[in-house]
Amino acid sequence: MIKFYARSGDLNNSPPIGPMLGQFPMDVKNFCTIFNTQTKEFDNGVLLKVILILYKNGSFTFTVKLSPLFFLLELGSTIIETPRKYEQNIISLYDIYLITLIKNKEYNLINIKYLFKKILRIAKKNKYKILEGLEEKSFEKNIYYFYV
Repeated sequence: MIKFYARSGDLNNSPPIGPMLGQFPMDVKNFCTIFNTQTKEFDNGVLLKVILILYKNGSFTFTVKLSPLFFLLELGSTIIETPRKYEQNIISLYDIYLITLIKNKEYNLINIKYLFKKILRIAKKNKYKILEGLEEKSFEKNIYYFYV
């Protein structure tokens, strides 16, 4: 069993994936084409977790998990220009709600309030500044990336 992160629709047998999987008896090019066709539903370049199971005869099966939380928080954060400097890692409550909806597909929780609070705590722990108002500035760059 091999676990790694790969970008959707972007996988080919060049480094780092090619050498990593080339040491095992499997068809890497075939895996890349199958992976790219299965991840067409995601935007190009979205980071996904892949769990690849290899068998002795060279066959394989794999599952694709949703994007990790750190990647979604990075997509949701914005850079705001202030008079003195640029402030990074600013995320709005709306973006955290969208991330909660995405991650809820993995967990299938009935009460997403718990998951929302957990993601909010993780964002605060990782020094993200939380915008509590629903200002238009905070959404200009982020809407394209989120898929629900």
